[in-house]
Amino acid sequence: MQKLELFTQAVREALPEPKNIVITNHINPDGDAVGSALALAALLQSEGHQVQVIMPNDYAANLKWLEGSDQVFIFARQQAQSEQTLAMADVIFHLDYNSLKRSGPMQEALEKASATKFVIDHHQQPEDFADALYSDTTMSSTCEMIYHFTVAMGWQSKVSLAVAEAIYLGLVTDTGNFRFASTTSATHQAAAFLLEKGVNPGTLTSRIYDSNPPARLRLLSRMLNRMEVQEELSAVILSLEAKDFEELGYEKGILEGFVNYGLSLQGIEISVLAYPGAEGVKMSFRSKTTFDVNTFARTYFNGGGHTNAAGALSPYKTLEETLSHLRKHLKDHQDEIPS
Repeated sequence: MQKLELFTQAVREALPEPKNIVITNHINPDGDAVGSALALAALLQSEGHQVQVIMPNDYAANLKWLEGSDQVFIFARQQAQSEQTLAMADVIFHLDYNSLKRSGPMQEALEKASATKFVIDHHQQPEDFADALYSDTTMSSTCEMIYHFTVAMGWQSKVSLAVAEAIYLGLVTDTGNFRFASTTSATHQAAAFLLEKGVNPGTLTSRIYDSNPPARLRLLSRMLNRMEVQEELSAVILSLEAKDFEELGYEKGILEGFVNYGLSLQGIEISVLAYPGAEGVKMSFRSKTTFDVNTFARTYFNGGGHTNAAGALSPYKTLEETLSHLRKHLKDHQDEIPS
């Protein structure tokens, strides 16, 4: 069930009266995940439902100004409370992820939950774990999908300034300020509706991008000084080491957008960022035009996402080993990389 009309019908049938609803998203929530969750929560609450947002783990400080953020459960910190809430839920909305494994520490609790499950997501190759699925890989963001779902449900009048800001947050962050190829006329139509609801683009983007700790700029400088420009592959390899975080500082979300710096170079098609995390070596992939980083990340690094943007948790134990395999596999696909 992928069409919005059928999905909307399924949601209406599941919510004829007030229900206990949980909204979840993927591990390491970004602006699109947080914005879509808090926007949908507020809309469902306006319909009389009891709603709880549960994030797998904490998210960046520059996203916590959103209304409702102080009510979010963090599964990694509030596991018992979160598991009880999931067990009692009538309905669970899975936002911005297409596989239960992407919920990280929440996976087992979500698998056990007997609730009706709905998915709203724009990533490729969605897995079949929900009762109804609204999947559209042409959408710029899950927040754009929340906008279309809102219209389909007839909830436009219920979109408060707080809801509009939450949706706009996802549009801005997942489109790179409307720069990425996923930005369409429909994206701008959604943005126009949100501006009419009172969103101030200057104020909102300042909250997102102008509240960085000094460590972010220091890490950015270190990363750029270490970057590898593979001109023959039209690729840039970016990396940070554990000692960089120890020396310069680190906090959740501090590297957001770093991988995009590689694409700012003339003649570059692919940018990859690799760095050590708590679970292993994390990777972010970006491409400008036709090179499919989703397939590349899935094939070699157990990752996935979109054609032009993907992530992965490297199957290799060390950063050095990961980078070595990355260089090799990029060379293997040299003929497919636009120059």
